[in-house]
Parts: sequence; C-alpha cells; structure tokens
Amino acid sequence: MSDQRKVQTWVIVGAVLGATLFGCFVFGVITAAIMLPVFTQAREKAKTVSCMSNQSQIARALQMYAADNDVLPAASQWADKVKPYLRNDYLFVCPSAKQLRCGYAFYRPLSNRKVSSISNPAAVPMLFDSSKGQFNYADEGQSLDLRHLNGAVISFVDGHLKWFKESDAKALFQKRP
Repeated sequence: MSDQRKVQTWVIVGAVLGATLFGCFVFGVITAAIMLPVFTQAREKAKTVSCMSNQSQIARALQMYAADNDVLPAASQWADKVKPYLRNDYLFVCPSAKQLRCGYAFYRPLSNRKVSSISNPAAVPMLFDSSKGQFNYADEGQSLDLRHLNGAVISFVDGHLKWFKESDAKALFQKRP
C-alpha cells in the first residue's frame, strides 16, 4: 500500500470518527435540553413534598397548642407559641424559599379561636405558603405565595394539607370561618 493510499485511508477514518463524535455531541446536547426541564420539575416536586412535611409538623404543633390551651394561638404570636412543640426552627423554612426566615403565615381569622367553634375545620385554612418571610406573620391570604409549581401548600384546621393551584388556593380565603 502506498503512502498516499495510507494517508487517504486515515483521512477517511478521521472524518468518520469526527462525524461520529460530533453526532454523539449533538445527540447529547439535544438529550440534555430535553431532560433538563424534567429534572427541574422533579427537583421542585421534591421541594414541595419537603414543604408539605414542614407544614404538617407545624399544623400538628398548632393542634397540640390548641388542645393544651383550648384556643388556637394569637395571630401575632403563633410561631413563638408552637416552637416548644417542634423539634427545631428549620421547619419554618420552606425549601423553595430558603431566603425567607419563615416561609409560612397563619390565617388571621383563627386568632384565639376555639377549634370547636369552627363549623367545618376541614374547609378552613390555618397555615399557608407566604411571601412575607417573617415569624409570627398572619394575614387573610394576601401573602399567599404560589412557589410550588404555580401552586401553594395549605394546611387546614383539621390537620390535613394539600397543594392547590392558584385559582383554587385563592378561593379558600374568600369565605370566613
């Protein structure tokens, strides 16, 4: 085989190898572009589940406080009043809003209310994702933050909680308990 023939063979092999590597690179980039939103959504779902766990523990602490004191805490002191019932203060930090000291707010109309005076505790919000970030913050749903896949986690007086999309979440705060 002549030297010129060897060079041509190596040029062809190099071109085929280069085209194959380029094709793999392009395929990898396309696959990554397709999969990135899937991974991002999965990560946010995991944060939502963690937030639900936090709210569940705080809601249980609010129920224990009410059982011990015959009333829910004053809206201006709700977080301080439930701290003794919680294992740590990190539960107040929502994983999707780590920049906030406290990612949750108490539903103000429940301030100093007896749970027994609430006719349908399963339909009355008690704790919700809030954009204010302050301990002991309470309002009537104005600070509701839709940080979990365009929805919010809301805990109810009976202790259950649920993720709601925007329209359904805002509708919960229209009725008085």
